[in-house]
Amino acid sequence: GNCVPYSQVCNLVDDCGDGTDEDSCNNHFVCNDKRSYIPLSSLCDENYDCLDLSDETSCCQRQLINDVSLKLSSWFIGTLSIILNGIISVRNLYIMKSVKTFSALTDKVLITLISTGDWLVGIYLFSLASIDVYFGKSFCSEQFDWLVSSHCSVLGVVSTVGSQISLFSMTILSVT
Repeated sequence: GNCVPYSQVCNLVDDCGDGTDEDSCNNHFVCNDKRSYIPLSSLCDENYDCLDLSDETSCCQRQLINDVSLKLSSWFIGTLSIILNGIISVRNLYIMKSVKTFSALTDKVLITLISTGDWLVGIYLFSLASIDVYFGKSFCSEQFDWLVSSHCSVLGVVSTVGSQISLFSMTILSVT
């Protein structure tokens, strides 16, 4: 590499262009991208300093869902929501065939939409709990890949669409 003044050695900046002025230093952590350096005091401080998140993944014990009560709630509510809202939706679709008035049909459609939205939220909760089990304590090292994955995006859409369908249907039902 290029010669640099001693004041630029071990200063957390690649002054040489090839990292040789930082290679032998023990005052920093080298991010996995091999281009970024952070002070050791920033390692495992629950703040992401490396763009690749590597400063927190090696020491992190976080899971997708940390609290046991939230884990159990996700499993319980997700499972019940899928089963019960599925039953309600199918039942209401069957009943809609025999409804005689427009008002009753509107109510059944809106209730079916609410249960469909809640069913989607149940799928979201159940999926989140399942993914928590899948990753376990390795979530920190997989966090970046998970956050940019299509699975995470799809779950976000399912949650949002389910919530919006329920909210919209409840609003319409309350004004009719």
